[in-house]
Parts: sequence; C-alpha cells; structure tokens
Amino acid sequence: MKAMLTLVLGLFFSLGLAVLAQDQQAEGLKEDALDRAEIPETVESERDKADTAMPVNDLSPPAKLEKRVFGRSDEANYQGKVVVIKVGEKDLVNKQAFKFWRRVIKRVNEEEARALVFDIDTPGGLAFDTAELIMVDMQKIKVPSYAFVNQKALSAGALVAAGTDAIYMHPVSTIGAAAIVSGNGAEIPDIMRAKIESAFNAFVRAVSKSKGRNPDVIRAMMITDEYYDFGEIQVEEGELLSLTADEAVMEFQGKPLLAKGIVESIDDLLEREGLAGVEVVSAEPTGMEKLAYWVAAFSGILILVGIGGAYLEMKTPGFGMGGGISLLAFSLFFFGNYAAGNMAGYGLMLLFLLGMILIIFELFILPGMIVPGVIGGILVLGTLFFAMVDGFAFEDNTVRGWDAAGALDFINQPALNLAIGLLGSTVLMMLMMRYLPNAPLFNRLVMSKVLASGDSTGLDSVSGGTGEHVGLRGVSITDLRPAGKGDFNGRVLDVTAANGFIAEGKHIVVSSEDGLRILVNEE
Repeated sequence: MKAMLTLVLGLFFSLGLAVLAQDQQAEGLKEDALDRAEIPETVESERDKADTAMPVNDLSPPAKLEKRVFGRSDEANYQGKVVVIKVGEKDLVNKQAFKFWRRVIKRVNEEEARALVFDIDTPGGLAFDTAELIMVDMQKIKVPSYAFVNQKALSAGALVAAGTDAIYMHPVSTIGAAAIVSGNGAEIPDIMRAKIESAFNAFVRAVSKSKGRNPDVIRAMMITDEYYDFGEIQVEEGELLSLTADEAVMEFQGKPLLAKGIVESIDDLLEREGLAGVEVVSAEPTGMEKLAYWVAAFSGILILVGIGGAYLEMKTPGFGMGGGISLLAFSLFFFGNYAAGNMAGYGLMLLFLLGMILIIFELFILPGMIVPGVIGGILVLGTLFFAMVDGFAFEDNTVRGWDAAGALDFINQPALNLAIGLLGSTVLMMLMMRYLPNAPLFNRLVMSKVLASGDSTGLDSVSGGTGEHVGLRGVSITDLRPAGKGDFNGRVLDVTAANGFIAEGKHIVVSSEDGLRILVNEE
C-alpha cells in the first residue's frame, strides 16, 4: 500500500507540473499575440526601407507555433526580425547545440523571421552531426540565410558556412581545412576514410549546387588526393585549402571564389543585404532549456537514482527519503527530456506510471501472477527508452524514408543511457543490501519492533543468524520467486527464498535478515 501511495503522490506531482507548463504556454500565447498586434506597422515600414525581394507578410498569425515547456513564453518573437545563431568555439562538439539550432530554424520558419545569420567562430566539431545540420535542417530554412565568418570557420565550421545562401568574411578571418579526422586523433583506415570522404563529397556537391557555388572549392578543403587550380590559388595534392578573407572574395570564373564580401560586423552584413534597421535578436537557450539539456545528457544517472530511491522506499516504513528521491529523479527525467526536444511527454509519463502500478500489483497484491509484472516491466523499460529518443532526428528519418543506419544515430544514446541506469541501479541495490543496514541513518528509519511471543509452532528458534525474526517458523502463502509472502503464526511478512525458489504451502524458517530483506529456507 505504501508503494501505491507513493505512485499516487507521484502522479499528482507530475500532473501539477503539467498544469504549470500549460499555464506557461497560455501566458506565452498571450504575449505572442500582443507581439504580433504591435509589430505589423513597424515591420511593414522597415521592409519598405529595406527594398528587398521578400514580399510583405499579411497580418494573420502563423498557422501553428510550437509551444514548449520551461520558459517558452519569455522568448522574443522572431516575426519580421533578423535572428542570429552564434556558432562558438565548442558549439559544434555539443550535440545539444544541434538540437537547439533545429528548434530555432523551425521557429524562424513558423514565426516568419526576416533572415537568419550564423555568426561563426569555431575550429570545428562533429562531422556527421554537422552534415545532418546542413543537409536536412538548413535546407528547410525558408528565409535568406547568411554566414559571418568571425574570425575562423574551420573544419565543420566551413561546412556550416557553405550551407548558407551567402558567406561574408571579417577582414581578419579564415575558412577551410575541413578534412575528416577521428574524434580521438587516431588515423582512420584507408577504406573507412574512402567511404566517409565519398559520402561527404556527395554532401558537398548537393549543397553547393543548391547554393550556386563551385563544389570544388569546398571539396579542396576536405579531400587531399587531387590537385586544384582556382586561378591565382592552387592546391597541391596532399594539401588542404584554407582561404583568407581576401582570397575568399577573389573573382574566379566570373564570380567570387567563395564569399560574397568582407564586412566588419553583422550590422555591415545586414546593410549590404538591404536589411539595415531591421531588429536583430540573438537565439540563445533559456535558463530552463540549458538545465533541460543537462538533464537529458545525464538521463542514465537519473534512471539509476530513480530506481535506487524506489528500492530504498520499499525497504523503509512510511513515505520518506527514498520515495522523494525517486519522484524527483523521474520527474526531472521526463520533463528534462521533453524540454530538450526528445520524445518524452505526458503520454509516455502516464504509461510509465501504469507500468509501475502493474509491477507493484505483481509484487505486493497478487504475487506469482507473472503477467502483470512482465507487462509492467515492458512498459517501464519501453517508456524510459523512447523518452530519450531525439524527436527531431526521429522525425527527419521518417520524412526521408526509414533508414536503419540513420536510426542507429538516435537509438544508440538512449540504449546506452538505459543500460547505464539499469546496470548502475543493480550495483547500487547490491551495495545498499550489503552496507545500508549498518548505517546509523538507516537504523533510525527502519522499525525495531519485535514480534510478540506466541506458541511453540510459530516462534520456536533455531540456532545461527541474528535479527529479531531469525528462527521464526511458518508457511509460504505465495510462491517465493525468490520474493513473496510467508505466514508466521498469523503474521504475514515479506520474505525472500535463500535458495531462489520455494513453492506455495511449504514450511519455512527464517535463517537471517539484514534490515532490507528476510531470508527463509524450506524445512
């Protein structure tokens, strides 16, 4: 019953968070409506001044705006504004940054921003995540996109710049050196390198064609097995192309080699593109979003803590520290993954609670039925796994047509986190069984009540072992697999078979106890 009470409290706690999230969303809808009510006149006048080819949007709101939990309402609306994404020193090695950029690109389209600028100053990062960004997400951008190389766009940073409509260079800047290397610095085998370079060569051709650029320029930054001639610039076999600002804007075959121009700042870039005076907003994660990304990254630890807390709660009287820890861990797990853009949501959370109820029903109400416990276990493990799946990656893979190889990209990390949580919680429970009974704090939590004396059939002692129940004789009233229940002279206790299994109706005797479990043997 205590475990059932814990779940009920957890359900109310989780639903309370859901109501709070919905209140935040409603607040956000009101603020967005006010924003749109105040913007049209300003936006229209600015667009007239800008004299761009983009049509003036009507005053009707976008068809659908995604509203997310945790601080969504205090983000600036993007309608009619230039949105700047900062690609800094370590951003391209942070998987959560890619997920955030996907959300920004989606908002840019839905809220009808004026333009999107990537402010790039990075030595590089994750190759395949960057390829996914430029091949899938950046191809969805419906507004003009620009790259401002400030001060370096090397390796993966050069690929991000290549995925925009126009590249502008800071006077003291460089772009290039985009060869594929392993994350640990080890040499990539020749066959593997050939496969990777072939794939990225296809990426380069596709992106360059869509943006009207010479694909050989980006190719010369990545692949070293050819000689390249770009007029005044030659790249010898075995070398990689890197361009300064002056070289990037150099004319070749009647157009700039790579960059459209050299500018001192984003303001200068916007002036060159006829966007002077348009309001600029910087896309940055909110505080709660940053917390959510950290929560998602440590999902395996939260699973470990949640299961460990639930085990501790079942072994202590009343609702206490273990239950509180478990509720907090699993609440953070679901809402953190939801806010980070993963598939966690209210539906999965309720399925998880249903699974826990079935497991408790199996263990404490009708032990031995097996079916509720199996179904509950499948629901719990399944919801924990799917809650960690990247919703953006899953959607992209579905849109392109299901790709088993691509699916591994968003299956591997959830599987690893789930394995960490399950294996770690198993080790944690074994440590608690071994050391917790002797801990002073735990001794104050566990009841020390001794059973009253009864007749000789129920309270005869046997030699060996320590503990208040050692020596009690009784009958198993459920199968012990190995846990179950035993009747000791009218007192029903939760017991565990020392040898792993004892059938229902067998005479049993308590051989030992450690504060977390009572071990019995068949007589």
